[in-house]
Amino acid sequence: MSVAEVSVEEAAAWLQAGEAVMIDVREQDEYAAAHIEGVIQAPLSQMPAAWQALDLPADRKIIVQCLSGGRSHRVCAYVGPSGPDGQPIFNLAGGIKAWHAAGLPVVEA
Repeated sequence: MSVAEVSVEEAAAWLQAGEAVMIDVREQDEYAAAHIEGVIQAPLSQMPAAWQALDLPADRKIIVQCLSGGRSHRVCAYVGPSGPDGQPIFNLAGGIKAWHAAGLPVVEA
């Protein structure tokens, strides 16, 4: 299944404009060390229950993020191209590594 991707720059613009929410599928220790402000944590190890427990806004794009894009790609492929209310789902290209490399803010422990 093909997965839609979004660049870190475009994702940051969507988040800034309130057009998207971001789901971090990394594990708790990775999240605690560094994460993107405002993300919702749903660890891959707790899928699919963690995904089903999310209360996602119907009017926003959904961006799925991990360290470099591999795990989030798997989640996107599993979930499909849209959320429960038809929201488009995107994989963050390059994950938090690309986000940090682009100079975008990261909350660090």
